Parts: sequence; C-alpha cells; structure tokens
Amino acid sequence: MSKMLTQDEIDSLLRNVASGETVEPSSTSTDRPVHLYDFKHPDRMSKDQVRALRTIHDGFARAFGTYLSGTLRTLVDINLLSIDQAAYSEYMLSLSVPSCLYIVSSNQLKGSVILEVSPQFSLLVVDRLLGGLGTRQEIMREMTIIEQTILRRVIESGLSSLSDAWRTVHPMSLYVESYEANPQFVQIAPASESAVVISCEIVIRDFTYPMNLCFPYFVLEPLLGNLSTGWANMTTKQIHPAEKNELIERVRLSKLPVRAQLGSTTITMHDYLSLKLGDVVLLDQRVEDPVKVWVDRKVKFWAEPGNSKYQQAIRITRVISDQEEIVHE
Repeated sequence: MSKMLTQDEIDSLLRNVASGETVEPSSTSTDRPVHLYDFKHPDRMSKDQVRALRTIHDGFARAFGTYLSGTLRTLVDINLLSIDQAAYSEYMLSLSVPSCLYIVSSNQLKGSVILEVSPQFSLLVVDRLLGGLGTRQEIMREMTIIEQTILRRVIESGLSSLSDAWRTVHPMSLYVESYEANPQFVQIAPASESAVVISCEIVIRDFTYPMNLCFPYFVLEPLLGNLSTGWANMTTKQIHPAEKNELIERVRLSKLPVRAQLGSTTITMHDYLSLKLGDVVLLDQRVEDPVKVWVDRKVKFWAEPGNSKYQQAIRITRVISDQEEIVHE
C-alpha cells in the first residue's frame, strides 16, 4: 500500500499548486531497475540453458548456411535472431496461410518439433535447383507435391546439421515425419503448453526469409539437465590416447581416388572418330596454367605437371579455397 499523506502535506501541496510551483516528492527508496514479468507465461528455462541453446543453434545456422551456399551456388547466411518462450497457441496464431511446416521427430525425443520455412524461400530453392535464376517469389502459394519432394532433400540435410549440433548435448537422429501447409492441421502439443521458439533469418542477395524452430517444453525438458552440465564440460573432455590412435589409423588407411585434369575441350563426333596416332587436340588451358587435382570427384588442389624419375607426376602448389571449391562444384 502506498504511503498516506498527512493533512499538513496536503495543505502544502495545495499551496504549491496554487502558486504554480512544482514539488519533487521525496523518496527514501533506492533506485532499482524494473523488469517486466509475465505471471501468466513464466519462463521455464534458466539463462544458462537459453545461452546453451543459442550456442547449439549458432553452430546449426553456420553449418546449414554453408550447405545452402554450396547447393544453391550463391552466398547464403543464416543468422540466429532470438530464442523466445511463449505458449504453443500463441506461436500457432502467428503463422500465416499458406505456410511451409515440417513436423520433425526423433526416436530419442518424447514428441515432435516444428521446422517452419518461408514459402518464398522454399520456392526460390526449388527454382534454383531446377536451373532457374533463383529470383524472389512475390506470390504466396502452396507448394506442389513435386516441389515438396525436391525441397525435402534440402530439409533433410538441414536436419542432419541440426542433429550434429545437438550431438555434444544429446545424440538424436531427426527425420521429417510429415509436411503441412495449413497451421490448423498441426497439433503437436496442447494449446496451453509452453514452447521455445528459435527464430532465424536466411539472407540471400540482400533478401531475408524467416526460419523458425518450435520446441514444445515437454520435448526439451528431459534435455535441460544436459544443457548446463554436458555443454559446459564439452570443451574439457579429454580424448583417450587409444581412441586418438584409432582415429588416426582409420584416416591413414582411407583410400580416395585422385586424378589430375590437364585440360578439357569439345570436339565434334566426326573429329573424334577421325582421331589417329600423332594427332594434336587443342585444350582450353595454357601450358603455364595450374592443373586441377580432383579428390573423390571434388577439386581440392592446384598443381604443376612434370616428370619424376622418368614418370609423369604433378607437384601440389596450393590448396583450393572455399570460394573456388563452390565454383568448381
């Protein structure tokens, strides 16, 4: 209850108002910051657990962004915007129609998760994979069954990146259970259940597209203990020498096909059938140009051709950069 004014204080206040003066009320309480708290929807996760979730999904955003850059042959950035706690019904009301919703499940989880992708981004990906320019789609429409099948491979790769990001906390194998375009047909949790919504943005050619993950609280509840303990101890975990030697031995014994490409050219079938011993074929590469070295169908090195002990050989000059690898794919 607020402090009651005495009669003398009331008379003094009336005199000051009549004279036009303002009086600053005296306060004996110390200045303390005021924080808003919603008692109807209290936060059920600590700051440490939210911080661990941010670290996990930052890694997922980087890995999925790298995959999209290589698949779409253009620069793609995925930024983690926020991690919010809200009621499941509030999240569902925020969805538009049509939407692009993937119901994600795992044998290690006690429920399902929603992966929401912008329909405009989905149509852009399909257009790009089918050889189009990947222009921004202004019209909102549902995807056809063929488009859903094409996009499913991209979503499954994103779920693989998400599983890798969670592996340090809790091993899980995520898979797509179903697809829905209308949010009214998605019911993975009670309306009053709390949910954790992880909001991201996909940036392509100065355009941004939303991407959200919705975890019902009962799905994350068994994992909350690992978010603070397992994640914090991840960096201090020591690898046993026997495990390290076994990994080194497996890598050392791995075999991959390696080939060097001196150049390439295009000739007609008539010229090809007319080739004979001693003919010269003009390639599209100069003598002084570096040679591409392919490792398991991917360009990994630049090299110089030559001879070593009367045998044809190449000498590696440098490792190919990430940008060059994307171009040559």
